[in-house]
Amino acid sequence: FRVGDEVTFALTAETEFHTFTVEDLDIDVGLDAGEMKLFTFTFDKAGVYKLICIPHEILGMVGTINVHP
Repeated sequence: FRVGDEVTFALTAETEFHTFTVEDLDIDVGLDAGEMKLFTFTFDKAGVYKLICIPHEILGMVGTINVHP
């Protein structure tokens, strides 16, 4: 992504509760089992941001979001 990009995320939790959490960007979306959510976010600063699922971080449900200038 680039600074200024507006991105719509489509999230689905198939069988259990999950989160889409990026603490440094104040994103924390929770989804119950069987739920789908759309949310839009505009990236306003460059950086590499850690993405986690809070209840499953220890199981490796992590990633990064790269935002370029």
